[in-house]
Amino acid sequence: MKKRIKNILTKNWFFFVLLLIGSFLRFYRLEEFITFLGDQGRDAIIIKRIITFENFPALGPISSIGNVFLGPFFYYLKAPFLALFNLDPLGLAFGSFFYSTLGLIFTYFILKRINKKIANIFLVLSTFSWILIHNARFSWNPNLLPYFSFFTLYFTSLFFEKNLLFPFLAGIFFSFSTQLHYLALFLAPNLILFFLINYKKIIKEPLLFAKKISSFFIGFLIFYLPLILFDLKNQFLNIKNFIKIFSEQEIIKSISFYERFQETLTNFFNFAFNFKINYFLSLIFFILIFLYFFKKKFFYKKPLFQLIFLSFFVFILGFSTLSSFRHYHYYNTIYLNFFVILAVFFADFFSINFLTKILVFIFLVFFINQNRLNYPFRHPQGNFQTKIAQKIAKSIVDNNPKIPYQIVPIPFTEMDGHIRYYLEIMGKRPLAEESPQEGKELYILCYEKECDVLNHPQWQIAAFKNKKIAKIWKVDRVKIYKVVHGK
Repeated sequence: MKKRIKNILTKNWFFFVLLLIGSFLRFYRLEEFITFLGDQGRDAIIIKRIITFENFPALGPISSIGNVFLGPFFYYLKAPFLALFNLDPLGLAFGSFFYSTLGLIFTYFILKRINKKIANIFLVLSTFSWILIHNARFSWNPNLLPYFSFFTLYFTSLFFEKNLLFPFLAGIFFSFSTQLHYLALFLAPNLILFFLINYKKIIKEPLLFAKKISSFFIGFLIFYLPLILFDLKNQFLNIKNFIKIFSEQEIIKSISFYERFQETLTNFFNFAFNFKINYFLSLIFFILIFLYFFKKKFFYKKPLFQLIFLSFFVFILGFSTLSSFRHYHYYNTIYLNFFVILAVFFADFFSINFLTKILVFIFLVFFINQNRLNYPFRHPQGNFQTKIAQKIAKSIVDNNPKIPYQIVPIPFTEMDGHIRYYLEIMGKRPLAEESPQEGKELYILCYEKECDVLNHPQWQIAAFKNKKIAKIWKVDRVKIYKVVHGK
């Protein structure tokens, strides 16, 4: 047994060393730098109510554009970790660390079965990528999308195997991906193009292909069912809101496609490498990848690489039709796939001669150095966001709020979900944010230098009758006003 373990470690030493480094980078000083703000607090409340059997949501987080709901899969995926950590929000961050590390391991061994050199170069890129590290260190619905996107493509690449389970799993992972973020819908035209490229395999056995497509949709619909039932119950509210985004041109505006393409491409490479690259270099890089894809006959023998390369082109061109911001997390669908593309290219380049080996090594050193500059734990002082939220909540609880009571932040752009979460687990749950009920007391969280709390137009404050300030205190950078009804 010892000899067998030693043999495994010897054969896979590079993988285990990189896995240890990657785990360290994802877990080091996690509690100090965890992101736990309004969005994370809102999610934590919902997940907490799942594990206490209080509520089982059929809806997931709401999108930032158009009031469109995602599916609830993300909440159930993270629930075991909040329970494991006894309601400590650190558990949700650990869940991100766990799933992303697991995803990285499986991706590596999938690639290793195809080509070990590709797998090793991919492992270096993904181990040290600041974006993948950042995503693994806190809980947010788009953070796991790189892995779910990859596995959607992986199981689709097995579509022409005899086993009907693979299309079913592809449908499941596509369902999960679109529930993590709607930009994962760009995987759909990618899959269609893949089937068109491989049409000869389809026409050979059309009946079998029909069964496989049915298996794919069954997998997709089973895990999308809660959202479908919600729409059926509410006159297709979600679908209408989704259509409204496009019909009212909230997301597709008159800016030229070329301008959006420039922005999309440049931002992607800047995020992926953590290095300022101008549009000219970005375009050259894009064209080289495009030409490389068509030059390599290798890809026609490897369905996974067909899908990965197609996913990159389809996403960049598809996202270029949209006028939304180009935040780093909007590209989560393709980061892991892009690192596979780079690994394929550098594995080829590495094999040419000794000089190319040196150049690949220099690039990897440069990549690691640039990415380390964005690691959050490089700062000497942690932000301790969970501790601060807990401290604010405890200060409110110490003032013995009369139930029912309400809390509200100023300005309205600030969120209070993280504070509401701690108030709830401390047994002093405030009224729901959207509740029209007037509380006995109102706690106003002022994030500005000065707040005119008695005359503020925010509706929860304006609706609080005959108000007077009973107490003012400060926690961290937040000034808290306890407001009560006057006699």
